[in-house]
Amino acid sequence: MTLLQPIENEKQRQRWLEIALVFVVCFIAGGSLVPHVNETHYLAKAKHYWQPDWCAGDLFLESGKAHLTFYWTLGWLTKFFSLATVAWIGRVAAWLALAISWQRCSRSILPYPFAACITAILFVTLVDWTNFAGEWVVGGVEAKCFAYAFVFWGLAALAKEQWSRVWPCFGLAGAFHVLVGGWSAIATAMVWLSLPKKNRLSIHQMLPAILVGVILALPGVVPALLLAQTATVETVDQANSIYVFHRLAHHLAPLTIPSPELANKILRFSLLLLGFVWLRILCTRQSPEMTPRQQSGTPATVPSANRTSNLSQTCPLRPLDLMMRFAVATILISVTGLAWELLTWNHPILAARLLKYYFFRLADVAVPMATCMGLGWYIFAPTKKPSQWRMVLLCMAMLLPSLHLFHLSKIRFKNPYPPADSKLADANSFRDACRWIQDNTPLDALFLVPRHAQSFKWYAERPDLITWKDVPQSGEALLTWHERMSDVHKYDNKGGEYVTYHTLGSQGTKRICSLAAKYEFDYVLAEEYPPLQLPIAYSNDHYTIYETQECHNDDTPKDE
Repeated sequence: MTLLQPIENEKQRQRWLEIALVFVVCFIAGGSLVPHVNETHYLAKAKHYWQPDWCAGDLFLESGKAHLTFYWTLGWLTKFFSLATVAWIGRVAAWLALAISWQRCSRSILPYPFAACITAILFVTLVDWTNFAGEWVVGGVEAKCFAYAFVFWGLAALAKEQWSRVWPCFGLAGAFHVLVGGWSAIATAMVWLSLPKKNRLSIHQMLPAILVGVILALPGVVPALLLAQTATVETVDQANSIYVFHRLAHHLAPLTIPSPELANKILRFSLLLLGFVWLRILCTRQSPEMTPRQQSGTPATVPSANRTSNLSQTCPLRPLDLMMRFAVATILISVTGLAWELLTWNHPILAARLLKYYFFRLADVAVPMATCMGLGWYIFAPTKKPSQWRMVLLCMAMLLPSLHLFHLSKIRFKNPYPPADSKLADANSFRDACRWIQDNTPLDALFLVPRHAQSFKWYAERPDLITWKDVPQSGEALLTWHERMSDVHKYDNKGGEYVTYHTLGSQGTKRICSLAAKYEFDYVLAEEYPPLQLPIAYSNDHYTIYETQECHNDDTPKDE
């Protein structure tokens, strides 16, 4: 054993302790009961991919599949375990990947003990508080959780200017989620372009790594491209418009959301931007080691990988500078999206062709991340003129996020329901009804369920006609979804407005029977009141299951 061995062992123990603490942060931030909002979406799709007879006939499950890497890495477990078990396995795997990658990313910028823990707890809080387009990283398991883990690994390599690792990491991110990996690669390319030529590698030097990244991303790119090839241009344009402006405007077309909500989002994100700019200026002034000569780099005839990597070692601020450049690049991408939305304001078909690519998602992550790193730098980095504000900021960086996580835990304790069930009339009664369905109805029975009953397939393991959450991504299926949603859940009121029915029962027996004859669903799972004049198969305090066989026999009951 060498004299350095105990020191190395101590560093490894500290590293894994930091990872464990970041994992705990992820658990507290995202450890709600299963299923989470998107877990019913992703894991049901993954199960159907491996078991096509499961919930056969469900529009969403049988539509195009965009996340093959997720299905192959996690989805196969659904053949052997329940969806809830797979969700927890996936969460642990995703949180561990995020913890390891975050620790590495934070350490590459802030090489100080346990700085990664403080930046992690601050990061999840800022993402919750300041997101402009509803993006998140830590929560239930889905494809983008693993994608962001690879993005963090890629950014750790970027901070050290290890370009041969940057592009493959973003390629792996793209394999899991093509937009997360793709936008990260574009933002990093913008960072590369912003650097002086003498301080960066040439395209030729990076080309092998770029090619590796492209190849690794193909499992995510190819399925996404195939989704657009299965329909005509007109169908795709209509589907894009519905997807962007009707279903996901809060993610894709923020200027169209209600004014109070938009103003709130702009205010919160603007405060984040002010903090980001302030820290950028503060950190630059604070670092006496980074002289103008170091900022521009020492002259060299041919930039090399070793030389660009050494800049990160000789210029202490350089890793943070690269991270902040990345954040600025994501802001520019978001501004481009807003400009496009304004320029095409009266041309929704044209607007949706680009807005469907989630211009705003990465800034929701990158700006909080760079702000955390900047605050960490200001708190921990050694300077010739220590500031009395350091301890104040350190306490705030630990106290406020801790209060936020405590508040989340308190809410979960008071309301111990899965996020996917948050819009149900009564989650326990809903699950009881689903258990009865699972035990007493045919496997191929089709159900009409409440508009927000997104967890129906999760509990009942039967196909449903339509829900708001389960929107397909392929063009023709999305148009079918929109037609069904409008036909089943909406009507023209006396004021000429196209509004949503409050419950299925409020539509009346005659209309429900008409829908049953049209769409051939076998049962209706509806809120207990108002009741329908149909045979009752099951009932509890909040939900009733009706049979629709007599509707198919043209013996339509009349409303009383």
